[in-house]
Amino acid sequence: MYYDRHSDSPKEMTLLETIIQELSSAPEPLLLEVLNFLKSAKNDRLLVSESSTPRIPNRHQGEIGIGDDFNDPLPDEFWLGED
Repeated sequence: MYYDRHSDSPKEMTLLETIIQELSSAPEPLLLEVLNFLKSAKNDRLLVSESSTPRIPNRHQGEIGIGDDFNDPLPDEFWLGED
């Protein structure tokens, strides 16, 4: 439980009540950020929970290789966008 910091007498509040109380005094731009965050977080959870096939550890083991030059510096052409 959470406590109402705006009250003289201690009153236990639920998490939802505490969030609503904090949002009631937040500026409009912050409210928009919170709304966008909530929508994004809910959407991300839906995408993860709707995955059609479960991940299987080591399913493709040995099928991917990394070249011996993986850690070598990239040429200047790469960084400069030259062909």
